[in-house]
Amino acid sequence: MNGLRRWITGGLVLSVGMLSGCGAGNSTVAGTTTGESATVNFLVTDTPPSAVTVLSFQVQIASAVLQPGNVSILPRPVTVDLAQLATDTAFLSSEVIGSATFTSMTVSLANPQVTLMNNTAGPLSLNGQSCAVGAVCTYVPALDQASLTVSSGVFPLTVTANSTTGLAMDLSIPDLLQSDLSVSMASGALANFSLLPGNTNLELGDVLGTVTAVSSGQIAVTTAFGDSLTLTTGSGTIYSYPVATCAGANSACVAVGQIVSADVSLPGEGGLAVNSLSYVGASGSAVVKGLVLGVDKSGAEPVASVLVQRQIGATGLTAGQIAFVTLGAATTYAVGTVAYPSVAGGAFTSEGDLVTGQEVFVGVASGSGTAFGAGGLLLDASQVVGKVAAVDAASGLVSVNGLSGLFTGARPPVRTVSVQTGPSTTYDGFSVADFGAIAAGDFVVAKGPLFATAGGNAVGSSEVRARSLGN
Repeated sequence: MNGLRRWITGGLVLSVGMLSGCGAGNSTVAGTTTGESATVNFLVTDTPPSAVTVLSFQVQIASAVLQPGNVSILPRPVTVDLAQLATDTAFLSSEVIGSATFTSMTVSLANPQVTLMNNTAGPLSLNGQSCAVGAVCTYVPALDQASLTVSSGVFPLTVTANSTTGLAMDLSIPDLLQSDLSVSMASGALANFSLLPGNTNLELGDVLGTVTAVSSGQIAVTTAFGDSLTLTTGSGTIYSYPVATCAGANSACVAVGQIVSADVSLPGEGGLAVNSLSYVGASGSAVVKGLVLGVDKSGAEPVASVLVQRQIGATGLTAGQIAFVTLGAATTYAVGTVAYPSVAGGAFTSEGDLVTGQEVFVGVASGSGTAFGAGGLLLDASQVVGKVAAVDAASGLVSVNGLSGLFTGARPPVRTVSVQTGPSTTYDGFSVADFGAIAAGDFVVAKGPLFATAGGNAVGSSEVRARSLGN
């Protein structure tokens, strides 16, 4: 199974930020919390390899406990999709704890579900389920050992009031996902810890949710995974609403019941700040967030096959299923991403603009379960992983190949994607945070809407992140 381990190689990062809290004094006793308090923010992100064919890796972060003292920093299990975290970071919790010195942390997982594309030469056995060559299969892997305790590296860790500490734990996916495709946290080689700078302003992932309350400067949402979050808006928040829904495109457009997608960040002082907020659906509507696997145009109406990542209000549909979405004459198309570098020839106005690898919000107009008609499609940002083949500084274009089986297995196959950068593009993980640091041979992840153009597929990239291959 060595070849199989190569294309599922990757890593998981858990980041824990301890932010300043209130309280007098700063005495600290190992394992004993004092009267002072510190706010603990718990985050998760994922480090992917090139040619990754794991399309979805949903798992519950069941618990995260600091020792001694059994101090939990995760009040409830939180579900994340690690395949969605190539460039993003997922927010898990924010907890207030007492100042103390901790010597270890135990992290536990539960309820894994994996969707993969079989690019190997033969069928795979997925916990008793057969997956044919070239097929996309969702399965529930056996969970052999669910927890891992780490006591080396940055431990002992002292958390004090009036201070900011960030703790990052890098988990190796080749050790997490075994050669028989079960999941285990038995290997001590899973974890590498590091401390984050205290002034880190982390860009988090998109939050898809239903608005439950609106007040001055705050929006409460219930996410598609069922978690409750309070988001803070400000003068810099950008709003994207259809003119027919709200012509003003400002905070007054937000209403209880709406389905929205928010691009959020975690400022150094804590809280969840909304960078941009996009209207996705009306109150009571059904919305599916998914990954386009292909489009069949042989029938009277085109039908897109979409891997469901999340859904709100869609009856009989769960993450990991493949939905067959009929694209009728009344289906509307628009770009839902608020800001991205302009792509020459890039458009999203008809079914002809749909290509494998795009991530979309689909409004359910008719039908239920895995077959339904689309009222409208919004193009969201995709995450394209590969190796830099060429860099054109004059145009800001980066050519990326070594793509995953999702692209190379498409019909026709996609071997190269162009990454269009611009003044608003951010760069992470390079020697300097600048376009000039990108070089041929780099392993990168680009985030942005994916377009089909006359010159081939291209991403209008809001972010380019350097990654280590095969860690």
